[in-house]
Amino acid sequence: MADGIELLSPAGNFRALTAAVQSGADAVYIGGKKFSARGSAENFTVEEIQKCADYCHLYGVKLHAAVNTLIKERELGECAEYVRELNRAGVDALIVQDLGAARMIKEICPDMSLHASTQMTVTSAEGVKYLENMGFSRVVLARELTKNEIEYIIDNTSAEIEVFVHGALCMCYSGQCLMSSVIGGRSANRGRCAQPCRLPYKVGGGRDIYALSPKDLALINELDELKRMGVKSLKIEGRLKRAEYVSAVTGIYRKYLDLGGKITDADMAELKNAFSRSGFTDGYFNDKPGAGMMSRTAPGNVSGNVFTDAAKDRARENANIRKIPVTVYASLKAEDVLRVTVTDGDHNAVTAVGTLKAEPAKTVPLTAKRLGEQLNKLGSTPFTAEDIYAETDEGITVAVREINAVRRAACELMVNERIKRDTKRERAFAMESVNKPYPERTLLTAECETLEQAVECLNAGVDILYVPEELYGAALRYKNGDTKSNGDTKIAVCAPDIFDGADIKAGRVMVPSAAAARYYEKKTLYGGARLNVFNSLTADEFKDMELVTVSPELNIGEARALVRNTAARCELIVYGRLTLMLMKNCPVKADGKCGKSGGSLRDRKNEVFPILCAKACTARLINSKPIFTADKAEDILSVGADALRLVFTVESAKETARILRLYKDAVKGRAAENPFGGGEFTRGHYYRGVE
Repeated sequence: MADGIELLSPAGNFRALTAAVQSGADAVYIGGKKFSARGSAENFTVEEIQKCADYCHLYGVKLHAAVNTLIKERELGECAEYVRELNRAGVDALIVQDLGAARMIKEICPDMSLHASTQMTVTSAEGVKYLENMGFSRVVLARELTKNEIEYIIDNTSAEIEVFVHGALCMCYSGQCLMSSVIGGRSANRGRCAQPCRLPYKVGGGRDIYALSPKDLALINELDELKRMGVKSLKIEGRLKRAEYVSAVTGIYRKYLDLGGKITDADMAELKNAFSRSGFTDGYFNDKPGAGMMSRTAPGNVSGNVFTDAAKDRARENANIRKIPVTVYASLKAEDVLRVTVTDGDHNAVTAVGTLKAEPAKTVPLTAKRLGEQLNKLGSTPFTAEDIYAETDEGITVAVREINAVRRAACELMVNERIKRDTKRERAFAMESVNKPYPERTLLTAECETLEQAVECLNAGVDILYVPEELYGAALRYKNGDTKSNGDTKIAVCAPDIFDGADIKAGRVMVPSAAAARYYEKKTLYGGARLNVFNSLTADEFKDMELVTVSPELNIGEARALVRNTAARCELIVYGRLTLMLMKNCPVKADGKCGKSGGSLRDRKNEVFPILCAKACTARLINSKPIFTADKAEDILSVGADALRLVFTVESAKETARILRLYKDAVKGRAAENPFGGGEFTRGHYYRGVE
């Protein structure tokens, strides 16, 4: 590794893995056939992962395996066994998204290195510290961070920090996108993203553009700065890319990590020819989001996949370009066999012993120089001799074929020594059966965007009201003075979607992240949907909160299994427009139409998706239709959740009041009539779930 910084390359198949290694990667990350966030990649069986580990370890390269999807309740046992298989296959680290799975992995394999996936949406030192306390040794930061934000995190935390330096960018913060899931049932959190962000949309009433399609990231000219900041690992995206792409990009980044300086025009052309969405961007890193980051006229590759001969050579099967430096010691004594010892830079040492004894030379004796020259013929092996020390007695010789045989044997021994598998400890793990009783009374809660909505919620007497911080004072005054209800509603402030350390005065806070949970831990907390609670182990992580929101990607049966098996008090979102994307680069602002009051996108089916403005210009793209379930009260109540939440976004006061009336009946077990016409609402995932 150059200056202690790791170059981490992707591989979706074995040829891409060998290309990464031959091109100079310090580590390679892959996915298996299960629980991988790149489900459409070729990926690897457990047996193939063992082969990958052997190949990587031969060259001193680490192998990281992605177990980075959200895990359903029924999959926890399968995931536990899969982790054991990966441990025995020899992987060096696991990349994980699901907090519950992370707890389980640490229990099963306490020595396994855990890397927090970028799907965890870690944007702050608080988020890193939370994961450090869980046992994570490395955190992959969100791609939306500036260099100043990254440097602050590094300076104020202990975990290794990994950042993406090249490849595709998602428009949404990773781990927060429900667009593919809600529109087509293919969840990005489960490795099945259909990439609706690469389709055309109208911004407001404008023309069709690819408003959600960013250019690919390239920080090739920021490597010296990343080194200075103390970033531990530089990650190249591309498990879906071909071997030649992996070779080309890894090779260029290896070159400039070793040499430093700005990239030449020729090398930049090689990167663009390998894959390019109308050029590259460093917009987030240098705090310059906007239209310049976007590939608004061509969402796909425009490069033609042209590769240099060198990149193609490194990507060929059985490529043998990267060599492992070794030192060779050889000794041939009269009436004794040839002994060859090989050592490497990792303190491995092996000795091969011949079978034929030296004989007196009849013509030309074997000199130490000639013996060394013969032992130096390592061309077909992965080794190169830095030094050779050979000694022979005078007047003796041994057959060349014997020298070759001992050399081959020494090389084989060194290969076996370098790939020797050191599996980590394993411990038993058993899920506890909770079988929680059904609540005596189901709470009705509401989340709102406007004061008018808040007033209607207070008038209706909801049990808990979640409001933006700017509405808290007005909502509290209304509750204490003008409300028509009995005034028992508890009011909580929604912490910002992206953690910023805001000084929230309210005593009750709904937190969207582990960072916020840590920062506001002395307050009464409610866990939001952005925590991605997919199973009971993740719910248990937040069991000390008043309520924890179950992921809206689960169907009724999956939600029921989670709720029944956790000690946490759970909440379901049963009405409202889900946030499909949380974006730092607002598509309305990037299109030059920012009015600080939101906007909308219109898709090819004429569906309109509102955009809501949030703190620090974070934009929320919400669904074109609300979830409605009041007429399915029996099914929803069968889950056994402690609370049902209504989410109000663009509803008027009148619409808010009508929905509240319907759901007040629903929590009492009375199914309501559906006020929507055909196609005006959705059931969310309650009757379909995700793959």
